[in-house]
Amino acid sequence: MSTMPISSTGSTPVCNNVSQSYIHQRRVDLNQLQQALQSGNLTAAQTAYNAIVSLGQSGPFANGAPFGVASREQDFQAIGTALQAGDLAGATQAFQTLWGSFQQPAPGSPVGNSSSSAGPDVVVNLSGGQ
Repeated sequence: MSTMPISSTGSTPVCNNVSQSYIHQRRVDLNQLQQALQSGNLTAAQTAYNAIVSLGQSGPFANGAPFGVASREQDFQAIGTALQAGDLAGATQAFQTLWGSFQQPAPGSPVGNSSSSAGPDVVVNLSGGQ
């Protein structure tokens, strides 16, 4: 697994209702979780996971969830389940899925707000064939 910091997409805020300080602290905590998983340190991974849970409880999302997007919250819960079972490989896999969701626009988010030049945001087929 490569080390890549999690960040919001482009310079556009992830959500107008989410404070930048919350997003920043969650990013810091996620990076700590990633480092703990990479180093194979179960205790540090559990500590980082619990820090994100605590942050979410005082955060802006419903029911104290750390993430406002349901699929991200499910991925995050999968990390917790794996960590509770002592399954670092499972937690790492779930983390990769969560991290990957930050590389694509979340459902309902505006398209084209990414500063990445990796490829087009939209592909239009003009061939007329169906």
